[in-house]
Amino acid sequence: MSGRAASWLLGSLLVCAGGFASAQPFSVPVGKWWERPRIAGRLGITPEQVSKLNAATYPHAKAMIDLKASVDKATLDLQAASEAEPFESERARIAFGVLQQARQRLEAERFEMLLKVRAIMATDQWRRLQELVRERREESSEGAQPTPGAGLKRNQQQRRWQD
Repeated sequence: MSGRAASWLLGSLLVCAGGFASAQPFSVPVGKWWERPRIAGRLGITPEQVSKLNAATYPHAKAMIDLKASVDKATLDLQAASEAEPFESERARIAFGVLQQARQRLEAERFEMLLKVRAIMATDQWRRLQELVRERREESSEGAQPTPGAGLKRNQQQRRWQD
């Protein structure tokens, strides 16, 4: 298999696998969203909840750093296997399996963290958070269309989300 075909194969596999991995039953903003005044205010997050959220997420965040590194290493191994000459499909297949396992461990850790986050929040807070995430997703998809001033609009939306 040529280098171009192997690269195309690798890219296709990563795009497909990434799509499956990003389909989450729980969606939350990136980072310590509970410490952002605008989000915390809209949700009514209390100081006690902030402390609990920090304590609950820290060990998971630390573990996810190592798990993300495993995903990155497995991605490099898959890339090397797909570009090797002579190409060995079994080597690429094994590397892809290792990558999928690494991603699964990372997603499982993230899911466990989200379960703890959800348990700390009241039902109405969780529902409002999900509404915020949906609104943000809709704003992002609307901003994806190339129109005059779209970059400015997208930057304004990003700033609002970070407040």
